[in-house]
Parts: sequence; C-alpha cells; structure tokens
Amino acid sequence: MMMFEPKRIHPVGMLLSFIKIIRSYIIPVIVFFFFGNNEGFNVYISIGGACLFIIIIVTSILDWWKFTYWLEDGELRIEHGIFIKKKRYIPIERIQSINISAGIVQQLFRLVKVQIETAGSGLEAEAVLTAIKKHEADHIQQVISNYKQDGLKNVEVQDEDQSELPVFKMQSKDLFIAASTSSGIGVIISAIVAFVSQFEEFIPYEELIDRFEFLTKASFAFYAGLVFIVLFIAWLLSIIGVLLKYAYFTVLKADDDIKISRGIFEKQQVSIPISRIQAIRIVQNPVRQLLGYATVYIESAGGNGVDEGASTMLFPVVPKKEVFPLLQQFVPSFEKSNHIHRLPKRSKKRYMIRKGIPAAIICIPLSYFLAPWGIFSVILIPLFIFWGYCAYKDAGWSLDGNQMQLSFRFISKTTVLIKRNRLQSIKSKTSYFQKKQSLQTFEASIKSGIIGKNFSIKDLEQSDVEKMVDWYSHSKK
Repeated sequence: MMMFEPKRIHPVGMLLSFIKIIRSYIIPVIVFFFFGNNEGFNVYISIGGACLFIIIIVTSILDWWKFTYWLEDGELRIEHGIFIKKKRYIPIERIQSINISAGIVQQLFRLVKVQIETAGSGLEAEAVLTAIKKHEADHIQQVISNYKQDGLKNVEVQDEDQSELPVFKMQSKDLFIAASTSSGIGVIISAIVAFVSQFEEFIPYEELIDRFEFLTKASFAFYAGLVFIVLFIAWLLSIIGVLLKYAYFTVLKADDDIKISRGIFEKQQVSIPISRIQAIRIVQNPVRQLLGYATVYIESAGGNGVDEGASTMLFPVVPKKEVFPLLQQFVPSFEKSNHIHRLPKRSKKRYMIRKGIPAAIICIPLSYFLAPWGIFSVILIPLFIFWGYCAYKDAGWSLDGNQMQLSFRFISKTTVLIKRNRLQSIKSKTSYFQKKQSLQTFEASIKSGIIGKNFSIKDLEQSDVEKMVDWYSHSKK
C-alpha cells in the first residue's frame, strides 16, 4: 500500500551537506594555513583548495539529488548514493522514536531535521532527513504512529484534540533555577582550558607576563577575588547556555507517545513510545535538593539522539512535591512507594569510613608538600565523612507489586523506579568484610542505550537482598 511517493528533501539539504563536508576539512585547512610558509607550496595549496571546493559543491548537489525517501508497505524506504546506489528499508515496527530538531539553518527556512531511531541504532540515528517541512515531519510521525496502532487498517492522519492531552510547560522561575543550579560551569571552564591548551603556541605568554608583572606582588585577597570573578563569569555563561537550551521546554502526551520539545537557536523535539520506557530516574543534586527541586529522566530502550545515551530529560527542574503528580499524568504506571526500607545501622560506619579514608589519603601529602597552607586540606575529612553519612541516610529500597524502587547517592540523590518485566538482570555481591556483618551489595540492570544501565546499593541487609532476589525470581518462574 503506497503512502508516499518518493520525495527529495528540501534544497537547503545541499547547503547542509556542504557544511558537513567542510567541517571535516577544517583541521587540515588550519594545519596548512599555519605551517605552509613556502610561497610555491602555498600556490599549490591554493589551486588544490579551489579544486576541492568545487568538488565539494558538486558532491553536495548530487548527494541531494540522489537522496529520496517514502513510506511503503509498512516500511520507511530511503535510496541514496552518487556512484553506488544504496537502498535502506526500515520496518515501521522497528522504529523506536522520531526526533525532530531545527538548527539555525533549518529555522531560517522554516524546516526541521528528522532522526529515525531504532533499537539497534547505536550512537547514530538509523536514518536522517536533514531538511523537510515541519508539516511533512508531523505527517510522517502521525502515519507511523497510526500504522503501529492499527496496522494497515488505518494509516491516514487523524486529528487530535490537543486541548485534552496532558501538557507540561516549564515555568520561567523553574527554568532560571535549572540554569543557575546546573553543572554547566564545569563544562565552560573545561572548554576554556582546552582552547588555551590547543592554541598555546599562538598566545604571547611572555608579553602578557611582562604586561601584568604587577600581579606577582598582589595579595592573596586579590587572587581570591580574581578567581571569584572568573568563576562568576563562567557561571553566568553556563546560565545563558542552559536558558537557550531548555527555553520553551514542553512535554505532551499524545496517544502512546511522549513528545518533548525545547530550545531557541536549536529547536529539538523527541518522541518516545511509552512502551519503550524501562525506568524513571529522579535526581537531586545537593543545591536543588536544598531548594526542594528535582530533575526527572526517562530511561528508554534504544538511543534517542538528543540526551546522554538513552536517558531523556522529562522534567528539567520541578518542585519535588510535584514530581509524582506529574508522573501520574504522563506515565501513570510508575507510582511512588510509601514504604521505604532503609539500611541497617551497622552500615552507617561503613559508608562514613568508605568516604573518609580517601579524604585522609588526599590530605596527608597536601599537608606535607604544601605546608603551611596544605594543612587546611584536613577540612576535607569531616566533609567526606558527612558525605558518607548522607549517602547512608538516602539509601533505601521498596517492592510494590510489580515495581521496584531504589534510592542511593553518589553526589546527587537518585531514586529509580523500575518495573519487574523491564529488569534485564539482578545480582548480589558480598565482600569479605560485608560477609562478616551479613551485608550485601544489590545491583539491578535495565536495557538502556547500547550497554544498558546498572543501579546498585551497598551494604544492604542480607535478608533484604534475598527478598528482592526472590521477588524477581518468582516472576521469572
């Protein structure tokens, strides 16, 4: 049954293909630009560069002309290739998600990019339509959704009453909290360090040192203030980055899919089938926990091409008290447990020692080699011990019907909700010292991304681990 006649992507696809190819040649161009000092050599480079530029233009045009796509007989079919014609047929039932995004180029022409994800996509999308009209992308999405629901009985687009569908829109206040409490400052500082290290040969360090020689006589307070200013600027830059990334963040539940859209300069929309959700992960970093906020992630089978691996941010930042009411609207099968089993008291010492010993190992050489200021590093010991106590206090588990809930802390407090039929495996481990105190480590694995994800809790009561193993084994029987 024919659903679409073969179509080409928008001619803007030629420009996008050209940009993609140019990006792959940026590093060689930079190398030749800086190291090609011979005049005769530069002439050959210029001629070669002009020829390469023409070849890239011709390749981009032919690549666009030869690329066609359509839906037919329950498959998304793509043909492409300049010298060797390639055909790719993707069965609709294998399609896990359809991600729609729009970079600056697409937005200028009111176009979008569509990424087709399957269970075996890996790190890259199974198929990409780089530039098509938004209504065409919506039509493809709706046809695939209807086909999955009704097979070949009904493949026409059906109008939906959007006003009755559950919708979440991120508030401006929550968006600012997400930006100001994100970990983006570390990314900004790392990017600056990487940039400086890559171009250190072209930075006149000696001239800068001579010009700012007065800094060598500055006081400790001056340096502290300078560091504060740098960190403050990096923090402001990270806020701007998060605001641009998560602006207009919207979650819509339509049929059996959850559709998430976000962004200003690069608009993105991801569609996740509810049936592919493996777990719900609720995360609170220390600052957000103090303010009473949390971030909610979906762990889904297969990649999504947007977030890390197969983890998709469902709610970037929401008040903790609103997390489970929102989950009831969008994924009602995942529920909050009111009966959390905590760790035994004898586990507390192990958690505190486990964190305190590394701190002591760090402090001893710092105190010796950086004396007298290094002695202040001993403050890390009580901080790490308190960190261990918090990890002990936040750890816990529960079993409610077909759902397992695990809580633990590394730096952020994490709560994971997993359905029994979504567990890939569970296992328990016992070290020599745990065995002496009848304690065990429990680990649960789910299918998420390429290698899956594991969640573990250390120093559980041995009898509690046996209950969880029996709960899972009973379902397998």
